[in-house]
Amino acid sequence: MRNISIRKMRVFVYAVEEGSFTEGARRSNISQPAAVSIIGEIEETVGEPLFERSGKTRRATLTPRGEEVYQTFIRTLGVYDCALETISANKRQRRVHKILIQSPYVASVSAIWLREMIAQETDAQLSIRSAGWREIAAAIESREDCIALIDGDIRQKNSEYISIGSVELVFVIPETHEFFDMNAEDISWEDVPADTVIYSDICPAALERTYENLRMARNGAAAFTEVNCPAILKNFCQKAGVPAIAPKNILDVFGDEIRLRCLPFAYSKPLIPLGLSISHGNHMRRKIVGRNIEHVFDNRFYI
Repeated sequence: MRNISIRKMRVFVYAVEEGSFTEGARRSNISQPAAVSIIGEIEETVGEPLFERSGKTRRATLTPRGEEVYQTFIRTLGVYDCALETISANKRQRRVHKILIQSPYVASVSAIWLREMIAQETDAQLSIRSAGWREIAAAIESREDCIALIDGDIRQKNSEYISIGSVELVFVIPETHEFFDMNAEDISWEDVPADTVIYSDICPAALERTYENLRMARNGAAAFTEVNCPAILKNFCQKAGVPAIAPKNILDVFGDEIRLRCLPFAYSKPLIPLGLSISHGNHMRRKIVGRNIEHVFDNRFYI
């Protein structure tokens, strides 16, 4: 009989939770064929099909026996995670559970969601703070025990990534700027004025695409000013009256203090993946997986 390891159980559980072998494989950080092979091993060990079939192809829909195995795996993984917590408790000081929020999304995060995340977390110190993209990426890469809200498709081997959607970079115009036009529906890259401020605390790939669009439209982009802090960006737009290229939800930072227009780009719309990165073994994972991730934000600004 083949051994069903903890790793294989997680592959099975992820495929069920995602409703797709492909997405289950992505969460497991393995290839889709490898995930299918592991699920085949589990079915062979159990001795009967655990997923419904359409012809010779399995679908990520459980049979009644598959549901029993799924519930067993969930209980087993829960016991395993608790056991790891118990046996390692004596060799460490009081743990610090971190929730890191990338700076442009701090004003948009739901306080109710955060309250539910930290509810009954009495066994460890909690730290909820904002951080820049590079700091969060470094924390994930160095295997810090944290939950991180970050843009860009961050898929490290030591963590799992839960996609929320994509946030659009838009052109933000204060009412005091000459480009402010209530009738405008979009803006072309060629029309971006030279005094535009670019919000830079986004994933490097998206920032580079933004500059590439500007270079192509202007035959070599001018030296735009970068800002990596929402508060500084607000001051620029509100007090200096300059426009900005920033994530769409940055409007949550401004509130009602200044009248703004938010215009999408007419072409080459810049979209950035947005999601939650959760370190393996983080016990707060159970509060996220299987629930409606739309509760993370107060407003649905993402696609």
